[in-house]
Amino acid sequence: MLYCRITGIFTTILSTLILGLYVIINLNTPCYLLNMGDWLPSAEDPGFAPAERSIFFLETSCAGALSVRQACAVEAAARAHPQRQVYVLFSAPVSHYTLRTSCLAHLARLTNVHFRRLHVAQYPKGTLAETILLEALKQSSFPIEHSSDILRIVTLRKWGGIYLDTNMIVTRSLENLPLNFVAKENAKRIATGILSFGKDASGTNITDAIMFNIQKLFDPKIRSSSGGSILDYVIEEMCPELTASKSYAENPINHCKGVSIFDSQLFYSTYFSKSRETFNSRDSEDFDMERPYTYHMRNHVDMKTDKDTVYETIAKNYCPNIHKVYGGQ
Repeated sequence: MLYCRITGIFTTILSTLILGLYVIINLNTPCYLLNMGDWLPSAEDPGFAPAERSIFFLETSCAGALSVRQACAVEAAARAHPQRQVYVLFSAPVSHYTLRTSCLAHLARLTNVHFRRLHVAQYPKGTLAETILLEALKQSSFPIEHSSDILRIVTLRKWGGIYLDTNMIVTRSLENLPLNFVAKENAKRIATGILSFGKDASGTNITDAIMFNIQKLFDPKIRSSSGGSILDYVIEEMCPELTASKSYAENPINHCKGVSIFDSQLFYSTYFSKSRETFNSRDSEDFDMERPYTYHMRNHVDMKTDKDTVYETIAKNYCPNIHKVYGGQ
């Protein structure tokens, strides 16, 4: 993955040496338990109280940074919602050097973008995930994915708001959508790349149900045991007649106990069912950016981007600052 930096050869070598020393010193400590060199304010600070309609991204790898395309997703969400606050929560330390010399410096110029460090041992306290998260990470074969799945639900349970994957590009405002909504990635299955849950009864009921079922069904060896499959299970439990009906697969929108369930076209367009086309196809002239609210880049964030592709078209329009500096990296 290409992490965006504004730097010369000397500072690149220096930062690499510092990072290497840091890793050696803390070789046996998981990155989410490290604090040395952390420059971000804490998400557990008593004064941290995001407004309910805030937008959240999570970075749960040990990178302590964002890639160019992740930064693009953050900029796009912030530009589409100038009246909302956008938070990027990191589970590993982010250094002062990274804040000054990477794309985080560009994102920080947007007045509604904020960075916080969440501490996995403290952040879930007071939620149903408090007892499972650390234990899950110790056993997990997919710690980055499992922690992200659990922490996004914890975040929405604590604050309410919208969660977005860092490869989800927002192309128009989500302002007029329901308070509580999810979206399917195909006719039957719900994805978790975008989730919106409020602090009302419907929002807290579903987030609590998801965390309860993660406690019950989590398998550290199975990638999907904390994400979309759990959400499908919860919706099926809450609204069995709806999910068993033919209309559930056909309707553009369904409703379950105060939660709206959108079909895939508004958020997971079939245009990207073959994600490589996003980065290599030159059919950008035929690309319609008007209807969907988001485009999900799937997991092809490492792919080299050709010029004049669909992804280039999206980046130029929706994250112009990041694209101007870093291009299609």
